[in-house]
Amino acid sequence: MPRYSVIYVLCLSFIAPVAYGANLRLKVEGLEGQLEKNVRVQLSNITTEEVAPDGRFRARVEKAIQEGLRPLGYYQPTVTFSYQENTPPARSILTAKVEPGIPILLKGVDIVLEGGAKTDEQYAKVIKENTPPLDSVLNHGDYEKLKGSLTGLAVRRGYFDAEMEKSQLGVSLDNHASYWDFVFNSGERYRFGKVNYTGSQIREDYLQNIVPFKEGQYYSSEELAEFNRRLAATGWFNSALVTPDIAKARSEHSYLLPMDAVVTPRSRNYVELGGGYATDVGPRLNMQWNKPWMNSRGHSLTSDLSISQPEQSIGAKYKIPLKINPLEQYYAVDGGFKRTDYNDTRSDTTTLNLSRNWDMSTGWQYSVNTRWSLSHFTQGQDTYTTMLLYPGVNASRVRQRGGMMPYWGDSQRYSINYSNKIWGSDVEFLAFNAQQVWIRTPWEGHRFVVRGNFGWIETNAFGQVPPELRFFAGGDRSVRGFKYQSISPEDSKGNLTGASRMLVGSAEYQYNVTGNWWGAVFIDSGEAVNDFTRSDFKTGAGAGVRWASPVGPVKFDLALPVSDVDKRRLQFYIGLGAEL
Repeated sequence: MPRYSVIYVLCLSFIAPVAYGANLRLKVEGLEGQLEKNVRVQLSNITTEEVAPDGRFRARVEKAIQEGLRPLGYYQPTVTFSYQENTPPARSILTAKVEPGIPILLKGVDIVLEGGAKTDEQYAKVIKENTPPLDSVLNHGDYEKLKGSLTGLAVRRGYFDAEMEKSQLGVSLDNHASYWDFVFNSGERYRFGKVNYTGSQIREDYLQNIVPFKEGQYYSSEELAEFNRRLAATGWFNSALVTPDIAKARSEHSYLLPMDAVVTPRSRNYVELGGGYATDVGPRLNMQWNKPWMNSRGHSLTSDLSISQPEQSIGAKYKIPLKINPLEQYYAVDGGFKRTDYNDTRSDTTTLNLSRNWDMSTGWQYSVNTRWSLSHFTQGQDTYTTMLLYPGVNASRVRQRGGMMPYWGDSQRYSINYSNKIWGSDVEFLAFNAQQVWIRTPWEGHRFVVRGNFGWIETNAFGQVPPELRFFAGGDRSVRGFKYQSISPEDSKGNLTGASRMLVGSAEYQYNVTGNWWGAVFIDSGEAVNDFTRSDFKTGAGAGVRWASPVGPVKFDLALPVSDVDKRRLQFYIGLGAEL
């Protein structure tokens, strides 16, 4: 009659050395790969005091070998011992030669589902994905994985009364066969109930339109995680945690889960600082004052101040979420003043912008806007006062993983603007801008940053186009090694005029030297011209240091022109702020 036993197991998974005693070394032969690793784990439990050449120690070793091989399907190993006695100080050697034997093969898996899981397609899928093929070598880890997949899916899909009524791993040693039997009763699947908010300063009718599920919809941990993410993404709260009240649903026998959303308001004011230094522009300071919520409707205000020797600007943006979808849809009103006095540009510009925005769950942000600006400027030899009123469309996305100095990320920004005298603008033009930044870390400690920037403006009155809409290249985040905005066409007297076309690219490699410190080498190249058929690419290259500080990446770069040897002068840049 075949022997048949039911086995319950715990698999171990780290490597330990072969046992040593004061005058004896244990050596195991005949195993390799995972079999050897498992046996070493079991042998590591033998203490130095137990090591001896006697029969009791050999039995202890044989038992450890059996326990190491059994989880991988080898239930009947043969262990042969040999003893080599050596004269001290050399240690004697006890060798255990192992023949794993015939492996146990999986011959049958029987799974009985009860309750809602019986008709749940996800259970059919998870069983198919986690059941090993028949006639494969028995692995206790596969058994536990299949068992865990049944209970884990129950938690994720709201079967909170699920019970594993039977789970056994049977082994027939005579037939070298294993049979798995499961009876899993999921019970009924729970549904989302009403969301109850605690601690919120925002009106509940606004918050309810952030919820990604409907009352009565089947529970899903993915939907719950998305709800937590959406609450955090509003910027209104310091913390937000949503949990189902399972006990209450059970007590009411309703299978309808009340959802408890506990939030704490974010501070009504906080300030962000940034800055840097460059050879050509001197020190630079950026300050942003944020009011993430101003009233119960979630309105917010952001004010910006930027100061450097060539440019000073101040601005503000007021955001008005729409009740229908306050996270992803809103109006924004922003305006500001900017003064520029650098190279051959003198400009005072006042702007006002009204936009309708959509922040999608995919990460993309879209907007349509109408912008008004009044600019009084001198560019080279020409002085104008230009009033513009023009609509535009914008699309952008920022993704990142890895905190303040991401190991993976990218950003894309696109805009199209159109101005026409029909609605009162002084100049007609069509402008397009595209920016890309990519960060990838294909191997640990090796980080690559690639940037690209393209711009185009089409107009019959370029001289009246304000400097902020013209294109200049050079400087940090452009072509390092050249002065800030020094790459541009020139007039007959050598004054910079700005360009109607721009193309800039950059490639940077960073190596993690130690801890939070990185070294960097880079090459930048680009041009700002009025005709791409008359290309005049400028190239700069250099090296730098990156420090992943608690408040964001701090960088120090040294760069030289490569293309213009006669203008070669070392430029250095110090900066604090995000790369995307």
